[in-house]
Amino acid sequence: MTRRIYRFAATTVGLVVFISMSCLYTFGDRSVYEQILTAYGIWPFRFPFLDISAWLAVWECARQGVDVISANPCDVLQRSYSCSPLWIAASVIPLGVRDTAVVGWILDLIFLLSLSLLPPPRCFRELILVLAATLSTMVIFALERANPDVLLFIMALATGVLAECRLFTRLLGYFVALVAALLKYYPMMVLTIVLRERTSIFAAVVTVIAGSLAAFWIEYHVDIVRGVPSIARGAYNTDLFAAMNLPFLLGEAAGSAAEPSSWAPLAQNMVADGLYAMLCVFSLAICRRLLSFGALRSALASLTQLERIFLVIGSAVIAGCFFAGQSIGYRGVYFLMVLPGLLAISRTSSREIRNLSIGSSVVIVLLMWGEFFRLALYRAFDLPGVPGIIAGQLKVCFWLVRELGWWWIISVMLAVVADFLWASPIMRWISSRFHPSMVGVR
Repeated sequence: MTRRIYRFAATTVGLVVFISMSCLYTFGDRSVYEQILTAYGIWPFRFPFLDISAWLAVWECARQGVDVISANPCDVLQRSYSCSPLWIAASVIPLGVRDTAVVGWILDLIFLLSLSLLPPPRCFRELILVLAATLSTMVIFALERANPDVLLFIMALATGVLAECRLFTRLLGYFVALVAALLKYYPMMVLTIVLRERTSIFAAVVTVIAGSLAAFWIEYHVDIVRGVPSIARGAYNTDLFAAMNLPFLLGEAAGSAAEPSSWAPLAQNMVADGLYAMLCVFSLAICRRLLSFGALRSALASLTQLERIFLVIGSAVIAGCFFAGQSIGYRGVYFLMVLPGLLAISRTSSREIRNLSIGSSVVIVLLMWGEFFRLALYRAFDLPGVPGIIAGQLKVCFWLVRELGWWWIISVMLAVVADFLWASPIMRWISSRFHPSMVGVR
């Protein structure tokens, strides 16, 4: 009975909050609704589900023959479209901006129901961490905007569930992941799990994926290139997460300190590039160090198939987005896939591994609540009587700790993905060809 309660706890609590907020917006005081979101670290728009509204606006304008990649007058903010042309091709679906509320509400509802498919927590401590992640600013932000990443998360979740089944069903899951990748590119990292297949199946699947990507590029490469400049970018100290945030902002600080000297741009680039390279080296060193722990690799091998698959999918997606460029905070919903595996590792008998997994899980939850803490601190520092210098220094300290937290979590995730790759049949096959003595060695 307790395990069943734990399995549906995240979905149940999420639904209660979601339906309560929906009722408050529809039937209650909208100012209270906005105050709650603002306190949460979310700047509310004048209506919910803003992001899915933009994607529905793409369909609406595309049916009218408008070039939505240049500008989208059907969108309330007239945002140009920067994602896959495949979504534009689906504009035959008779949905538009007027359907925003229904589509957004159903999408969020399916997302919350899908959380019951994740491996459940096993004890009260794990339950608290899972609920904290489910109700975090990242997740609430994604739901409040009904961002398409919610749909892609559901598709990734479906891929993971189908990966437990027979070959035909697994292939169907890979197809779902491929469609998700063609819709918004970054879900390509979900297909990392194809490496778990035996060599012949892996080769066949990769051939189909490569052919599909080639055909997609041939058909849409002009529109893809046109959309790249519109991809979201922003300051390095907001809710955007990326590998570039820490080194590039410090690089900008170094450049500003060197002004008005003509060497300022050079100093900025040297500091930014040097710190970026240093952080990457440190991250790989941490990853290598973690993989040297036999207990960690044994703990990863002891995970259930579903725990391992979701841990790898979530780790691959988050790490891939981290290094590919800036991502808005709501993409952190994929942390929900990572937590079950990390928490399962904490059940090992090794104290070091328990500390590693629990500590990393706590850091993930704190990162998911990052905007709540950041904006709360900023509001506190802006109160009368707080010295500007002290407030500025504390803001920098918070940002630095947050960014270092990101680099630590990414290092752990890289270790997870690297262990998965090393244990894959294709890597064993490669090792048998080049290093026969390494066959069977992990």
